[in-house]
Amino acid sequence: MRVRFAARGAKSDCTSRRLGNGFSVSTIAIIGAGISGLSAAHELMSKGHRVVVFEKSRGVSGRAGTRRRGAISVDHGANFFRTSDPEVARMVHDILPTDELVAIEGDVWTFDQTGAIVPGDAVQNSEPKYTYRRGINTLGKLLQAASGVEVRREIRIATLERHEGGWLLRDSGSASQGHFDLVITTVPGPQAVQLLRASTLAEDLQSTLVEALRASRYDAQFSFILGYEENFGLSRKFHALVNSDGGHPVSWLSFEEDKPGHVPEGRSVLVVQMSPSWSSRRLEYPPEEILPEVMKEVCGLLPEAGPRPDWWDSQRWMLASPSSSVDLAGLRLGEKENLFFAGDGLGGRGRVPLAMSSGFDCARRAMAALGG
Repeated sequence: MRVRFAARGAKSDCTSRRLGNGFSVSTIAIIGAGISGLSAAHELMSKGHRVVVFEKSRGVSGRAGTRRRGAISVDHGANFFRTSDPEVARMVHDILPTDELVAIEGDVWTFDQTGAIVPGDAVQNSEPKYTYRRGINTLGKLLQAASGVEVRREIRIATLERHEGGWLLRDSGSASQGHFDLVITTVPGPQAVQLLRASTLAEDLQSTLVEALRASRYDAQFSFILGYEENFGLSRKFHALVNSDGGHPVSWLSFEEDKPGHVPEGRSVLVVQMSPSWSSRRLEYPPEEILPEVMKEVCGLLPEAGPRPDWWDSQRWMLASPSSSVDLAGLRLGEKENLFFAGDGLGGRGRVPLAMSSGFDCARRAMAALGG
């Protein structure tokens, strides 16, 4: 059964309702409209719970981001996803619309610190790679549309306050965003630590949760989008190149025109993700100042790229990819107070399917805690 939402902008209360079949419907807040948060919302909404998702930015999907330039769509964060996990496959192929889902041709090859390029792992390359015709952020949009969940955008939740058996959420302007029976936070670990430290909860629980998240580390990374009005015309066998030893300034390079619908015929668009070590030393530099360095490294791998693209864009990802896991047992102690955590960063690996799985699993634990 689907529970009707209050009008957009109305504040939620934390009063649970019980349906005629004895099933208790609770009001749940999810912080973060990335893939894990929207996956959790879909699972909860499908069981009739009232859910509101809070997102500090204007869009959804988090690091599964897409940037557009006219008729061009570029996946400049997560590059693609796979559906080898049965639950992820069911969601992507059976539940969500598939008319925009596209497979990416070409393998992922590797290169070392010297720039030597060799074929990649045959087993991994045998698994299909997916995105959407208008970009990978379509996945988050489809999850939201399929669930019908309300997403309140451009609202940063700054504090949680334990109140009357539930949680009161306040935004960065100290305004109340409502009372909820249960809260799921899906933001990266460092941001979750800031939220917890600013929140009002039992001191021992606060210190336990902060300590559990303390090990969370994210690499910062520059992504560059390089556009060319003419296709390289390379007779290449690969879609992308990934650095295998961590010793090269470039971490990842891929051809966006291999994705159906992303780039008009006859053009080339490269996505270049610089290594965390290279990026961390240049985070304060304007992108235009470091573009020549980027092009030098790109040309070392692909001489055809030339010294300068016809157009370019960039993204400075401060929390690009998780590099360490957290103390899951410690985090689970928050669940006794109806405070839950989800996200691929909890396991220390940034992957779209892991984010989805984490959201599904967290939603099921939340429903068990609520008794339905």
